[in-house]
Amino acid sequence: MKTTPKPPRLGQTTATAPQNATVTLSLSKNRYGTPQPQIDVFLPRGSSHRETSAMLYTFAANLELRTPTSERWIVQTERLEEANHGRIYLELAEGDHAEAMRGMALLNAVLPR
Repeated sequence: MKTTPKPPRLGQTTATAPQNATVTLSLSKNRYGTPQPQIDVFLPRGSSHRETSAMLYTFAANLELRTPTSERWIVQTERLEEANHGRIYLELAEGDHAEAMRGMALLNAVLPR
């Protein structure tokens, strides 16, 4: 009689739902003064570093998939000092106002409703 081994149980994980996160869209500037569209993400207090990373990567993946092929910006994620805080931002290729507004429109499109 042949038995199939059970896969190892890695533990139960839960993902924080986007509706439980506080998400803020803003147009900031990078250290060189170039416009930088960004989304600030705050998960509920007590959220883990991994939950924050997963949320940032999910938003970033949606942005990458929705970015038109004609755009040359780079989607970046950054986990900040607090475990429940991070941001997603666009490094613009041209850095002009028109590109910044296209980036803001795209970021707005992926925000949870």
